[in-house]
Amino acid sequence: MQDILMEKMKVGRTGNEVLADSIATMKSEGINGTFYTHPIGDHGHGAGPLIGLWDRQEGVPGRGDVRIIPDSWFSIELGARTKIPEWDGQEMSVGQEEDAVVDAQGKVSWVLRRQTKYHLVK
Repeated sequence: MQDILMEKMKVGRTGNEVLADSIATMKSEGINGTFYTHPIGDHGHGAGPLIGLWDRQEGVPGRGDVRIIPDSWFSIELGARTKIPEWDGQEMSVGQEEDAVVDAQGKVSWVLRRQTKYHLVK
């Protein structure tokens, strides 16, 4: 899901355009998940486009219609769900949040690095 969203985030696209395109690709790959991406500002959630909300995957009127601009930071929050056969088909959800930046040239990249492994706490 990280790769899907990062590929779709382009300068000039609205949050709702990125969301719809990302969901279509996610579903075509057989992934059950949600996208919630918001801009980061000086005081938490900043000015700029929303790319979905955890409970608004059909798009967000107003804030989702805002376009991505260069020099923007985003919190990319993702949630994936799958049924676990060993748990009698119960669904398990896994969430992840990482920060990304759209630089002055429009390139989208991780602020630090993306998480690729689970951190096991014993």
